[in-house]
Amino acid sequence: MIRKMIFEFYQNAKLKRLLNRLKIIGVNNKISSSTLIFYPERVSLGSYIYIGPNAEINGLGEVEIMNGVIIGPNLVIHSANHNFKNSKYIPYDETFDFRRVIIGENVWVGGNVIITPGSNIGEGCIIGAGCVVSGTIPPLSIVIGNPCKVIKSRDSEHYYRLKNENKIYLKEKLIKNLKPEINLNYNE
Repeated sequence: MIRKMIFEFYQNAKLKRLLNRLKIIGVNNKISSSTLIFYPERVSLGSYIYIGPNAEINGLGEVEIMNGVIIGPNLVIHSANHNFKNSKYIPYDETFDFRRVIIGENVWVGGNVIITPGSNIGEGCIIGAGCVVSGTIPPLSIVIGNPCKVIKSRDSEHYYRLKNENKIYLKEKLIKNLKPEINLNYNE
C-alpha cells in the first residue's frame, strides 16, 4: 500500500513537471499520470480534456488538442517521421519530416488509437477503438478501422445545439459532478 502511494506520488509529480513544459495548457484537464509526452514544448492542450492511461504523444512536429477532447487508453500520436525519400542511408536517414497533428474540439478518441503525422481530425468526430488515423477527417465524422474510414456522420443539428448550450461532457462532469447512467435494457 505504501509503495503504491509513493509510486502514484512520483507519477503525479512527474506529470505536473511535464505539463508545466507544454507550449499551451488550458484548464480543468484530466490527464492520466502514465501519459508520456515527448517534446512537450511543441504540444498544446486546450481545456476540459481527458487523456486516459498509457498515452504516448510525440510532439516533435507539433500536436494541438483542442477543448473538450476525450481520449481513451493507449493512444499513440506521432507528429514526425524519419526521411526515407532520397535518404542518405537505408532504411532512412537522420532527417525528420515534421507534420503537425490537430485534434479538433469535442472529439472522442477510443482506446488503442494511433494517429499518424499530419493528421487533422475535425471538430466533433468520433474515432473508433483501434483506428489508425491518417490524413484529414471531416468534422462530425464517425470513423472505424485500419486504415480508418468514415462510416457515417453525427447529427449536426444536435451537436451544434449542445455546443451552443456549452454542454461539454468533462466540463459538466467537473462542475455538476455527473455520474454515468448505465442502461441495462439490451433491447434498445
